[in-house]
Amino acid sequence: MTSAHKFTSKTLAVALLVALASTGTAMAQRTQGSPAKSKVQAEAAAKVATDSAEAARQSAQTARDATATAAPGYGPSASQHASDAQDAANRAVNASHDAHGAQDVAISGANPASGAAEAREAASAAAGASLQAQEAADATVQAATPPAPAMPATPAMPAVAASAQQQVNVTSSPPNSTLSAKVDFDSLDSDRDGNLSRTEVGSDTTLATDFGRIDADHNGRISRKELAGGK
Repeated sequence: MTSAHKFTSKTLAVALLVALASTGTAMAQRTQGSPAKSKVQAEAAAKVATDSAEAARQSAQTARDATATAAPGYGPSASQHASDAQDAANRAVNASHDAHGAQDVAISGANPASGAAEAREAASAAAGASLQAQEAADATVQAATPPAPAMPATPAMPAVAASAQQQVNVTSSPPNSTLSAKVDFDSLDSDRDGNLSRTEVGSDTTLATDFGRIDADHNGRISRKELAGGK
């Protein structure tokens, strides 16, 4: 069932009920003692009943279509609502027949005003049944359609995993890469042999403190490569 059809059917049923409620009393007063006007009123009521019955039939058909295409496991509930829609449609059709019978009385009977009143009452019943058929059809469609699955939430990274990842990132860089940029190797290498001895680094507190760690081959000297974090 399309949303346009749903809106049109329900709007039609409501509009018919409103039209009957707003015009019924006034027309009944005007038709007293006026056979011609009673016939016009009966004809209008019969038209309302016909339109209501047709809208109810469409709602019942929509309900049947929804039941036929119901998702597995959703058929029984949808079928019950579809049955309600069909029952309401049948009542609308029967009321339409009553309205047309009353129209005949208004046209050819001895009491046109009475026939017009009966046609009006039947048309109101048809419009009410049509609205019930529409509501049952809506319920059928809803019952036949499974709810959309909920989107799974993105799991948060465990604290331990996040800490481990951070640790990998921190230790993945050479340990002395920043130290090499801060040390003036040539200034400290007083004998110009391309290496720094413990004596030569004595004025640099950081190098003096970490000498054993930076001296990767433990030969008592720090080369440029060792200072940069290599072997």
